[in-house]
Amino acid sequence: MPPGSLVNVTETEPGMISEKQVKADKISVCHVASGDRWAGAEVQLAILLRALVRRKELLVSAIILNEGRLAEEARRCGVEVKVIPESQKSFPQILSEGTWCLRGRGIRILHSHRYKENLLAVLLSWCCHVPFVVRTQHGMPESIGGLKRYKQGLVQLLDRIVARYATDYVISVSAELRSHLTRYLKSEKVVTVHNGIDVERVRSNMSQPEAKRCLGIPEDYCVIGTAGRLEPVKRLDIFLAAAEHIAAQLPNTRFIIAGEGSEENRLRKLAHANDLEDRILFLGDRQDIYDVIRALDLLVLCSDHEGLPMVLLEALYLGVPVVARPVGGIAEVVENGVNGIWVESSEPSALAEACLDLLSDEARRKRMALAARNVVAEKFAIEHTAARLTKLYCSLATIG
Repeated sequence: MPPGSLVNVTETEPGMISEKQVKADKISVCHVASGDRWAGAEVQLAILLRALVRRKELLVSAIILNEGRLAEEARRCGVEVKVIPESQKSFPQILSEGTWCLRGRGIRILHSHRYKENLLAVLLSWCCHVPFVVRTQHGMPESIGGLKRYKQGLVQLLDRIVARYATDYVISVSAELRSHLTRYLKSEKVVTVHNGIDVERVRSNMSQPEAKRCLGIPEDYCVIGTAGRLEPVKRLDIFLAAAEHIAAQLPNTRFIIAGEGSEENRLRKLAHANDLEDRILFLGDRQDIYDVIRALDLLVLCSDHEGLPMVLLEALYLGVPVVARPVGGIAEVVENGVNGIWVESSEPSALAEACLDLLSDEARRKRMALAARNVVAEKFAIEHTAARLTKLYCSLATIG
């Protein structure tokens, strides 16, 4: 049977596997995720699944609620995948199909990633007699305005109840996020497991001048950029205001924003208002993001809060110095003045000053780049993340 296939000994319908086929020496873990977009949490999950499927202790599968890149990446690395398209089915239908998919498979642990999936995993555990439920909290809840905030409040309340009474462990991607979670959860239930990157895959074959030329930027220009979801929490308005300050002092500077999101039109208007249209590139979603990162002289992160951004780890490993607000897990990776710069103010002028100061000192940037690459390789490789999770899974499996 080829990797990733789901065939029952008596059924031919995709998505089923007999309990007899589950190897007794492996812990069967099923991840439950949405996969409706390709952002930090989805990137981390795809990398994690690739690492977990190589662990001899585990048998890894996934229920994904949308066809897309996450499902493709999971299949490619040999994970058993069942896609239940949420746009075509009601929640009870998703639950019913998920139950049919899991029943009799000997799943020991369900591991979920986001609000709807957290509730779905708990209900599936009840329906299919799965002994343990784990979830990963990838970041803080993002506030929204209007009437939607009332719905969001109810969803968050339900999610907290499910976490408190029906979840065995909540995994936090940063210590700062853990301190938030332990306000309403028992401390022993919350475990910090940092995100990690696949250091074998985070690479660019281009030199920095080549990467700049591929973006249409002269190689002697400075390039400052950011990447991620274009959403209010990322505070890209600060980035653009700082860019205006920087451009006034260093005209031969270009700015990059990579990613997609609801803020794109507003950010384009802000760029026009700040007279940056000829100096900034909105790149959208990029398949060649490592080549884009290679072109940068500085990566800037302005978010109000974060979990542990994947682009931060990727940029540091690629040798790009980082200037960031030290929120969430950023402060747990970036040591101020050693492998990056903290800007604790939300004032664009403070961010601009930090960028200009670092751009003026090439030797300092090189020292930071070397330190950054070393700390990521030593502490934030995906093998460390997979090993900690496997240890957690094994501790649960021995209970039952």
